[in-house]
Amino acid sequence: MIWKRRLIALALIAALLFAGYWFWLRDSSLVAVEQVRVEGATTDRAEITAALEAVATEMTTLNVDEGQLVRAVSAFPTVASIATDSEIPHKLTITVTERLPVAIVKVEGEPVGVSADGLLLPGAEVQGRRLPPLEAEATAGRLGPEGTDQAAILGAAPVELRGRIEASAFDPERGGVVLDLEDAPEARFGDGSEAEAKWRGLATVLLAPDVGSPAYVDVSVPGRPVTGG
Repeated sequence: MIWKRRLIALALIAALLFAGYWFWLRDSSLVAVEQVRVEGATTDRAEITAALEAVATEMTTLNVDEGQLVRAVSAFPTVASIATDSEIPHKLTITVTERLPVAIVKVEGEPVGVSADGLLLPGAEVQGRRLPPLEAEATAGRLGPEGTDQAAILGAAPVELRGRIEASAFDPERGGVVLDLEDAPEARFGDGSEAEAKWRGLATVLLAPDVGSPAYVDVSVPGRPVTGG
């Protein structure tokens, strides 16, 4: 029994020593972050990279605080999320997932990109991109409810139909979000919920051989599109 107790005691001492060594090593200069690579950022790339580098080089590759990195770029609305990949001893790769503009709204007369979740994206490149105009009010850096519904629908547009969107509006008399599509009937989506399912319903109608020439297609109830006019 004595030898068993000794083994247990030795195991506990070893565990404590290892834990102490680990907590020392994880914050040690031996594994300090010295090389930072930022990927995925296209808008405000230099500023975002500088902000992330300034914070990352205060960390180690064994103790990366992603929350702190997120806070470092919280002033950049185009940054949706970040992910990190550390390589011991000194390398850290930070991958930025961006919010891309899905439409353009005028703010004080100037075109500003809007993300699919209704955030304004000042600084995001919109010139030369075929983005539909969107009319909506914006406060505190984001669209109001009607504009947010439009942005949600526009952000879910499939690639094959995205280029055909000419304009977006919110009209309660027509059920909510209304899109004008090139060479297609007016599309009525209701609110911004279940956007992808509504686009699938619209595509099904537009591709049907016997669709005829309706004035509009109402997909506000996913799975049950209605034509009219």
